[in-house]
Formats: sequence, C-alpha cells, structure tokens
Amino acid sequence: MNQYQHRSKDNKITEGLRREDLKDMIDHIFTVDQYQSKMGKDEDIIVLKFRAFGKEPAIDLMEFIERGYPCVLDADISTGEERDGNYSVFVELERNKQIGKDVEDLLSGISQLCGFDKWRFRWYKDHEGHDFSKEEFLKVVPTTPEEYNKKSNSEEIKETIEFFNQGALDDIIVDEHRYITFKKMFSESLKAKLIAIGEYNTLKQVLQGPLQLDEASRSQVVYLNKYLGNYDINKIEGHFLIRNGTRAVILSKEIW
Repeated sequence: MNQYQHRSKDNKITEGLRREDLKDMIDHIFTVDQYQSKMGKDEDIIVLKFRAFGKEPAIDLMEFIERGYPCVLDADISTGEERDGNYSVFVELERNKQIGKDVEDLLSGISQLCGFDKWRFRWYKDHEGHDFSKEEFLKVVPTTPEEYNKKSNSEEIKETIEFFNQGALDDIIVDEHRYITFKKMFSESLKAKLIAIGEYNTLKQVLQGPLQLDEASRSQVVYLNKYLGNYDINKIEGHFLIRNGTRAVILSKEIW
C-alpha cells in the first residue's frame, strides 16, 4: 500500500468549524476493527468507529476528518439513524507501525472540536476498554497483517472455548482451521466447524431462512442439546445457530 505523509498538527480546525463546535456531540469512546473495511482486507486496514449524537454532527466530523488527515483512506457515516437515534462515523487507515501516531494526531484534532482530550477505545475482540495513549493503542491493536491474523485467531479460539465451557463438556479443542472437537466422558467426540461467533442479534441476521423442522434436523438439534448442554439451538440453512444469552455461534456439521 502507499505510504501517507502527515500534515503538521497546526491548523487542524478547518473552514466552517471552530473549537468546541461539536462539544457534547461526540462520544469519547471509540471502537477499533469492529466493522469490516470497504477499502481492502481487514488485516490491512484499521476501521475506527466514532459515535455522533445526531446526523449533522456526524457529517461535520466526517468532513473534518476527510479534509484534515492525509493518512485517512476513507471516512463515512452510517446510512441511517441507529436505534438510539445516533449516527456512526467510520474512519479507515492503513494498518502499519505508524498507526499509533496516526490515531494520536487524529484524536488531537477531534479533541479541539469536542472540548475534551480523554479518549477510551475497545478493540473488537477485547471486551475491556482502554484509556487511549499511543503506547496503549499499539499494545492492544495489531499493527501488521500477520499480527492481526494471529491475534484474531487466538482471541476467537479463547472466546469459543469460553462460550461452550458451561460444565457439560470435558474438553474443547479449536484448531487453526476453525474445527472444534468436543469431548465428553462416556461419549464419542463431536466435531464441527466454527462459521462465526459474535452477538446473537447480529448472527441471526446472517441466516435468513426458515427453521429446518424435518425429522433429521430435529434429531440433530436434540442430540446437540444433550451433548453440549443448556443452549438455544436451531438449524437454519444447513447450519446450527447456537445461542448463549446475548452471544451466539454458527456451526456447520456435515457428517453425523
């Protein structure tokens, strides 16, 4: 990818916006890599998501970022009002060793508009939030494609094991190809492939077909319930949507 040259920190307030014009209109918490990139592969592009309390502040923030920061590959807002009445602003930057400085400069400029300089961020595979500093950002967020793939896989394996670790199983093994082997005393091991893991409300939109209620499908669901434990399991489009509270996984299993 092309390298992007930084501008000076001076004169970050662009025409039409003044200091603190977006005071109390932008959330101080932003997420990293929560959404897929439009510009390239996720391992190459970092996506920041800011939350704006209204459409006009979202547009102002997007335009400010687009005009003022050559390191930004793209900036956009959510297509419509979200459930809470707010709008998201998405910012894409190249994933590289410079990213900590890029984000630090970006937040420095936005802080002038918002009237605060204390930011928090959350990487999408990390349920904990962090106070922003360049050093903390570089410690949490992968800065190369290799680091991204390695950390994403590692966090996904950990998250999958925690999801199924409800006491009904003796062992859960997730390999690098996303195959899960479940082991249970006095039973044969059970193997399935992990398709996705995440919030239930998000994953249920992935499988849009009707519930499969034929005899074979119902028998498979009953078997999985007995084997895995107390989960809400449905078969849809040949896949199993397994819910545990607000979290869910999608599994596929071809051989029974």
